[in-house]
Amino acid sequence: MNNPINKNGFPTPLSKPVVAPFSQNSRFATAGQFITVVLIWSLTPLSAVWTVHEIHWAWGLFIRFSLAIPIALACQAYFKVKIPVHPQALLSYAAGALGLFASMAFCYMGASRVPSTVISIIYGSAPFVSGLVAIYIFRSEKFSAYQWLGLLLGMLGLYFALGLNAQNLLLDRFGIGLEIVAMLLYVLSAFAVRAVAANIHPVSQMTGATIMSWLGYCSLLPFFSSDMPDELPSLDTAIAIVYSAVFSSVLAMIFYYQLLNKVKPTTLMLMNIICPVLATLWGTWLNHELLSSHFILGLLLLCMGLACYALRVPGK
Repeated sequence: MNNPINKNGFPTPLSKPVVAPFSQNSRFATAGQFITVVLIWSLTPLSAVWTVHEIHWAWGLFIRFSLAIPIALACQAYFKVKIPVHPQALLSYAAGALGLFASMAFCYMGASRVPSTVISIIYGSAPFVSGLVAIYIFRSEKFSAYQWLGLLLGMLGLYFALGLNAQNLLLDRFGIGLEIVAMLLYVLSAFAVRAVAANIHPVSQMTGATIMSWLGYCSLLPFFSSDMPDELPSLDTAIAIVYSAVFSSVLAMIFYYQLLNKVKPTTLMLMNIICPVLATLWGTWLNHELLSSHFILGLLLLCMGLACYALRVPGK
């Protein structure tokens, strides 16, 4: 699910926080939720790559969201919240589906062309893009000197990590382009949800956007009927699909909304710093993805840039 982004470059709650028995005001519970979200999101790019290795991206996403919907509905019942269906709510679901449907479609298309490490580092630059959108389109904030420095380091990090400094680009240009479009749609979806301002419970927003995205994937399937899976996937692919449906689509978002109401934005920025690093570890360990020296340099520069971007001068 995509959610509004505040002036710090972080999503903000759509309405009141999720209240659940496992949501305790303790440091241990908060730390556990933080670690869980980081682990889930760092493995999500790899799950996309594993899915498209055997299953066409459209069918992979259709299966993923088909599994996610009953889980989301179970969460609705557990938290005892309803799914509003008034026009503004439907518009908010459509705005969220821009990230779950359009962004994920481009992400999975690109996942067959680039490694998971590249996907993670491109999505890691999303806070920079959201900040620029807030400045130049919505004119809702101004960058501090630290944030401009962070933006410069982050863009330089992308330049090296994607191998743009090499004479012969080893990565698939089209795949990189698809992932950049996916990241831009992710950011755009967040701003769209905020613009609609439907004030919907986060779990309801997640469920509504998931159902609307599933309908979108259903409309795509007739164009890819010849690519319909005709045999059971391997264990790795099956695990990737179930993991994406249960953890990436539902559990991580519930925990993340709870963290938004407990920790500072600068603490949440640690997710953007840690996730690409861990995703690189998972990609090299579990998927045997090769790392170049300029990718490591780019990853380091991106993390430094995100750290600078998280710094805000008091009063700004």
